[in-house]
Amino acid sequence: MKHPFGIIMDVMSMPVIKFGTEGWRGIIADDFTVANVRLATHAMALHLKEVNPPGQGVMVAYDCRAQSEIFAQTAAQVLSAYGFPVSVAPHPVSSPAAVYGMLSQKMQGCVMFTASHNPAAFHGIKFKPYYGGAALTDITLSIEKHLNTLLSDYERWTEPVEAGAPMQVFDPVPGYLDNLHQFIEMDLIQAAGFKIATDAMHGSGAGYLPALLTRIGCEVPALREERNPYFGGIGPEPMESNLHDLMRLVREQGAHAGIAVDGDGDRVGAVDEKGDFVDSHRIFAVTLKHLVEHRGWSGEVVKTFSVSRMIQRLCEHFDLPLTTTPIGFKFICERMLNGDVLMGGEESGGLGVKRYMLERDGVMMGLLLLEAMAASGKTLSQLVEEVFAITQPFHYRRIDAHFEREQMPALREQLATLSLNTVAGLAVERVDKMDGIKHELVNGSWLLMRASGTEPVVRIYAEAETPEAARHLAEEGERALRQLISGS
Repeated sequence: MKHPFGIIMDVMSMPVIKFGTEGWRGIIADDFTVANVRLATHAMALHLKEVNPPGQGVMVAYDCRAQSEIFAQTAAQVLSAYGFPVSVAPHPVSSPAAVYGMLSQKMQGCVMFTASHNPAAFHGIKFKPYYGGAALTDITLSIEKHLNTLLSDYERWTEPVEAGAPMQVFDPVPGYLDNLHQFIEMDLIQAAGFKIATDAMHGSGAGYLPALLTRIGCEVPALREERNPYFGGIGPEPMESNLHDLMRLVREQGAHAGIAVDGDGDRVGAVDEKGDFVDSHRIFAVTLKHLVEHRGWSGEVVKTFSVSRMIQRLCEHFDLPLTTTPIGFKFICERMLNGDVLMGGEESGGLGVKRYMLERDGVMMGLLLLEAMAASGKTLSQLVEEVFAITQPFHYRRIDAHFEREQMPALREQLATLSLNTVAGLAVERVDKMDGIKHELVNGSWLLMRASGTEPVVRIYAEAETPEAARHLAEEGERALRQLISGS
């Protein structure tokens, strides 16, 4: 997310609050506290009162992180005090399930407590407007305006409040699962007789894939289904370095594929029948090809700045319009709201289909991947090779370079002006600063460096024709960053 909101204490101990894409992320018990949750919820309630969106009431839900229930109850009380009927989930649910619950009950918004794929020390709030997608910039600016007003009387707006309007318990999961069963061609998956390994990564999407797949007779060996606020010491992001157990399980069980979802169930990763990791770019490409060829769908395709050129090549092949946006699903959602979008996706595994809903959903995308396998009679690795036959092979590498928090402001400034003439011995053909800084090289490979807005991390993305070349490019990028911060 480009400008996430966090709460930082200045020398006078007065919080400075910024509100960005969808909400706020902070460190539990440091800046993410019950008092500051109250403050943020007051701002969201004032926004809803001011704009009065369609619907009635607010959905409040939470993931498996530490103190999630406490934060959710705090927010529910504040919203109720403003007169909003509040529906509170009775247990951890995924972000897509919470959004579906809001849509199904025609509510005015959804407050979801999650820090998504961030490490266990983080918590956060996602605010989902009535249309069921990411909060757009005008909405987050409105909430930030109210936050800044409330800060003038910080003590008052962080005090406990008494509930006003009714609060009820509402479980969105059964309806969400039924909706998925209708959207996906489950009969095809059933006929294929798959064995599918799953990995919930200790997140709030636990149980969803096993429930849907065992319902149609699939065998589903499952990993990390139990709640663990520390995520077993592994970040709840479905990237290769975090999915070695799933890769091993696929091999040991002879499964047809493995599907993983992140901490709040809105991102996806996959493993093919050989036990090899399948990244989000390939999932995007395989499912896009399936939607065009099998379902006969068309429309605009939207990808964020860090997504593979495979998607560009596929769009050229199928004569589909393509839009590239800054990084963040809110930019994809904005296109979905305003145009005939077939599909949109980002590098981190957030993929969405407009005909489903305006929210990314890891469970839905995992099932869509299985539908593609079942419809084609091909293995996942064969489907990837079919994409490569159209686009040529592309290989991707990402490195998360960690720095001290106090180093980040200077590093962001230096990154904004960085311009390399060569990378890994290859001439730079073009520099693109849409979001971060991307060096496009003469042989078609590229290197992107972008500072995270929520963590003291610079993410380094590289794409090339071979795995070795992509790895080398990413490592060269990290070397350049270390030199930049050391001043040498």
